[in-house]
Amino acid sequence: MAGKIAHAVKASGGRAFYVGGCVRDEVLGRFGKDIDIEIHGLTEKKLAEILDGLGERLTMGASFGIFGLKHYTLDIVMPRSSSGDVAPFIGFREAARRRDFTMNALMKDVMTGEILDYFGGVNDINNKIIRHVDDETFLSDPLRVFRAARFSAALGFEIDEATQKICGGADVSGIAPERIFGELETVLLKTSSPLRFFHELGKMGQLDFWFPEIKKTIPSLIDISEETKNKSSFPLGFMMSLICSSLSLNDTSSLLARITNDNHITKYVMSMAGLLGELRRLSADEADDIPFMRVFDESVCPDDLALLAETLSGKSLSSMLHLYHQRMSQPYVTGGDIKALGVPQSPLIGEALRHVHGLRLAGVPKDVQLREAMNYIKGVNHD
Repeated sequence: MAGKIAHAVKASGGRAFYVGGCVRDEVLGRFGKDIDIEIHGLTEKKLAEILDGLGERLTMGASFGIFGLKHYTLDIVMPRSSSGDVAPFIGFREAARRRDFTMNALMKDVMTGEILDYFGGVNDINNKIIRHVDDETFLSDPLRVFRAARFSAALGFEIDEATQKICGGADVSGIAPERIFGELETVLLKTSSPLRFFHELGKMGQLDFWFPEIKKTIPSLIDISEETKNKSSFPLGFMMSLICSSLSLNDTSSLLARITNDNHITKYVMSMAGLLGELRRLSADEADDIPFMRVFDESVCPDDLALLAETLSGKSLSSMLHLYHQRMSQPYVTGGDIKALGVPQSPLIGEALRHVHGLRLAGVPKDVQLREAMNYIKGVNHD
């Protein structure tokens, strides 16, 4: 489809280029899933007509000149001026100048395969350097500070000293929290070294506003394998728990409140953070199995909690985790069991169930649990 678009654009006097990450990835010898093509030399109206003739046009950002076609994973964009307005006749070099890094400023003609490299992007890729394109345009979006650190973590590239300096002078306080979290999510899920992301931000002096808590714990952060990450039930929450593993609960809460309003993530990470310390203390004290059972029982995901503790300590908790699951799979007392013995529905039944839950965790048979539940109810009624 990119080829069809390019032919139609050329026939109307324009030119179509692959731009951004897909060209960078091709130079790196990798396959990029996100394909962007940039159209030069045509008005928005003309481009819309061409796309309408090729399929069902999608307008994903009318004011920014961003289109798509239904059933195709193509972003079809138009160049923009320094003010952000669509500028189809701005020229190839000026369009490339507005990109963030030289490796992302490459343009490849869709029809001929010619690569336009105005700012030495291919050379920087070959030398594993992340270098900003232009002092004047780079900080038009301060999020590029975090993108530099993310690319370093993803590609293993060094950030050029001049780029570090300009990033260090950026005011990042006005960036929307969801954009910061979006960069962090990509780092945690799609790179092999989140540690490098924070390390690079630290070198720029850009941890203070968004990640002040992490600044104190960078030496204790570790990277983990993709295999370990994907063993968890919730990889994003698991990775957030990992980077918060050396923080206090107050610091963890402060960090989460600053960067996300996702209650699922917050609940998961706070549970992991709170109970990880309990597991560490139990392991150190060589406690019996009941305290372990209680900690697993309080967790939003016992398997993930054990995996997190094992990842950080290197000590297996598989036997205790297996015992917990074994005990939880055994028959246990329910409210129906208690009502079947003539106890009317009341909050007292819930109290009795909570009272005997510890017996379930201890592996006590159901009949003993039920007897103790009835004794509890009789005792309360007697009182």
